[in-house]
Amino acid sequence: MRDRESYEFALASAAVGLDLDGDSVRQARIALGGVATVPWRAHKAEQILAGEHLNEAILNKAAEVAFEDALPRNHNAFKVELGKQTLIRALRETAAMEI
Repeated sequence: MRDRESYEFALASAAVGLDLDGDSVRQARIALGGVATVPWRAHKAEQILAGEHLNEAILNKAAEVAFEDALPRNHNAFKVELGKQTLIRALRETAAMEI
């Protein structure tokens, strides 16, 4: 997610890889960026998704877990919710991809 179409750094980003069996997640890989000083893997969120069917409840749970240790400051607290919504969107879009 970013303010402009080009030449801007993302305020929040999510890179997602899913190994699916139908709509069930065999394995997930999630990397988050733009919300901290360095990108990081969301290992706990990956574990939450494993073996689950992708639905709104599990997407929201994975996003909550991914940001449960966030320590926002006054000027960047908005990035927690933005990061959660970015992750949910990336998971939906990745699951919908046809290979």
